Amino acid sequence: MLRISVEEAANTLKTLLDQVAQGEEIILVEQDREVARLVPPQSKDQWLANTKAFRASLNVQGESLSETVIRERQGERF
Repeated sequence: MLRISVEEAANTLKTLLDQVAQGEEIILVEQDREVARLVPPQSKDQWLANTKAFRASLNVQGESLSETVIRERQGERF
């Protein structure tokens, strides 16, 4: 993973984009603070797999949102 200043990145953008296209991740820093990342795009299959894994990791507790909305709407009527 390459760390490069924003100023230097502006001067070598084409080269950096070529590196990202080959799979490398580049972190842009300004005053020793990360401000952005250049990462290669994910394929649709990769994106879907990551989304499914994220959704599976969620642990929702309590009543569902639809139940809450219905309950609140009924409460407003009376």
